[in-house]
Amino acid sequence: MDYEKSFITYAVSLHFTKDVNDIIFDALRAISEMTRNDFMIQNKVPPHITIGAFHGTKEKEERLMQIVEEFSIKQQSDRVCFTEVGNFNGKVLFLKPEKDAFLSEINKELHKVVLPEFEKGENGYYMPEMWFPHTTLATRLNQSQFEKAVEIAGKIKLPLEARIADIGVYQCSPFMELKRFPVC
Repeated sequence: MDYEKSFITYAVSLHFTKDVNDIIFDALRAISEMTRNDFMIQNKVPPHITIGAFHGTKEKEERLMQIVEEFSIKQQSDRVCFTEVGNFNGKVLFLKPEKDAFLSEINKELHKVVLPEFEKGENGYYMPEMWFPHTTLATRLNQSQFEKAVEIAGKIKLPLEARIADIGVYQCSPFMELKRFPVC
């Protein structure tokens, strides 16, 4: 079986309440307009924190939805606090939340319920021991775009506290939102 063709990468992400979502999306839009790098806008990537990435077949997609829905029902809405703007190699700009007990625990618990039936995805970068939570503001930036994006991101008033509204499941490559589940 050809691994590349038979497995899909799925992401499970936290989404924020509308007030903070709007603040972050306004920054995404401004960065897109100023840099002409519209990857996030064009692909309709909402502000989020990915808490897990997994490989599975299309045939098991419904089972993943069921697992995430059952997981979401048990979750309490909590807050994350973005404290700084960070970057990966000058190519990805993001808001960095505190990796507190809430984020650490939700990441760990998601992996406990999903990994028995799905493979870890994204080279294991979302596994609890390797995970670096972040909310991407822009990606695939060149040096000139990066400098402009940093200027715009610097206008976001930090610290920025966000409440979690729901948990979403996405198909990656091509990016597609599959379903969202509210948290209490």
